[in-house]
Amino acid sequence: MKITLSLKLVADILTTLRFFIGLYIVRFSTLEPNEGIPLASSFLWIAWVTDLLDGPISRLDPRKAQKFIGKHDLTADVTVSLGCWLFLTFSNLISPFIGFGYILLGMFLLWYFKSEYLAWAFQAPPYGMMILFALKYAPTYGMFLIVWIIIVVIVTWPRFPKYTLPEFLGGMKALFKR
Repeated sequence: MKITLSLKLVADILTTLRFFIGLYIVRFSTLEPNEGIPLASSFLWIAWVTDLLDGPISRLDPRKAQKFIGKHDLTADVTVSLGCWLFLTFSNLISPFIGFGYILLGMFLLWYFKSEYLAWAFQAPPYGMMILFALKYAPTYGMFLIVWIIIVVIVTWPRFPKYTLPEFLGGMKALFKR
């Protein structure tokens, strides 16, 4: 009996893995920052790698139908950023008032506007804060995350200014026209 793994299945596994990594990152908040930040940063990087790979792998599959997991790719992305934000909050690196306030504000605005572009935007502060605290407590990991972002922008550059950035800016512009 020959078992074959479809490319869609591989992409779905990567997306699912990213979702669970987002939840797992919170676990490192029980450690001191100089121990938790390197671990959380490493898992954040793994999540970013799965995010970079799942889309192109999925598009290589000859069956173009999107499955349940593929339709919830953004949910996995938001879960990773939420995991980072909760890690920072429970580690007392950011105030619980700010931490939970941001989450409640995000939930309300996403519920009200129902905008995927707003969800894209809400991921930036948790990632930015993770990088800042990584630079403070584990500089090598912080620099690694920055270098990774630069590499991804370079690798995806043809697509980024032509599709991704205009799509995001158009979606945010449409929000303000409501």
